[in-house]
Amino acid sequence: MSEKLKHKFQIHYYLKDGAHSMDAETRNRAEKDFLDAVSRIAELSGTPITVESVAYEEGGLQEVYILLGVVVTFLSPSINNVITYYFTQDKEIAELDKKIKEETLKGLRLDNAVKENDLLKALSDKKVIRSVSAFYKKVEKYEKVHQIGFMGVSSNSKEHVIERKDFGKFILHDSKELIEDDDAEIEIISPVLNKGRFKWRGIYKGEQIDFSMGDSSFKQEVESGQHSFIHGSTIVCHLKITITYDDFGDEVKKGYSVSEVYSIAQYKKKEPVLRQSGLRKERMKNQIKLFTEPKDETEE
Repeated sequence: MSEKLKHKFQIHYYLKDGAHSMDAETRNRAEKDFLDAVSRIAELSGTPITVESVAYEEGGLQEVYILLGVVVTFLSPSINNVITYYFTQDKEIAELDKKIKEETLKGLRLDNAVKENDLLKALSDKKVIRSVSAFYKKVEKYEKVHQIGFMGVSSNSKEHVIERKDFGKFILHDSKELIEDDDAEIEIISPVLNKGRFKWRGIYKGEQIDFSMGDSSFKQEVESGQHSFIHGSTIVCHLKITITYDDFGDEVKKGYSVSEVYSIAQYKKKEPVLRQSGLRKERMKNQIKLFTEPKDETEE
């Protein structure tokens, strides 16, 4: 028979000047990120969890949650430890990370069939870490909070307190990479015929993309009716692709921008009509070819 478990988990916001109130929007938005993390942890454990919120107490501001779930797999018996681990592990301090991991492992009743490395893998889930990052990102902007404590109330564990100066260590920071294709061919699906900062839509290397048109002279030509677009119309252009990665190195999003249009063709297989920029490009290409091709020094 399945065993019903009730866990109490507390988030303690330590507020400046002994305050007992907190901006409701900040608290509610941070709470959503916390609940997203709990929901994902429940998903990893295979344990359906219902979360109930208890009326918060003073002493700074203490949020108490009741987690109701059924024991299914290895994360359930000590879910408070897992939540504490995610919200208090410091990715920049290896010793603290190791210590909390050891405490977490010690608190779990591992089934013989479940290997320790499976648990460690679960404790590094990217979706949970993103929710934790979002939580700290929102609270960091609210200067009234100078510390946050996390504690499993029902298990009588000690409170782990995170200082404001360390909030940023839990926040993921995106990095960007710029790729440029100077001979990009885009089949136009949806052009922008009127003025405005709207996205064009097309097909690039078999993939549908939305892109901004940064060639102002081409935009003017389109707006004045110099170019018409039908099924199969294509442009050859200089395309900039900005790829954003998160702290894990995973791709978050791609942005596309055309900086210069070299030619346009009514049909995909029809000979393209070169614009001035395309003619300049061809001249430059021919000049480079002229100066770089080796001379034939053989005598007749």
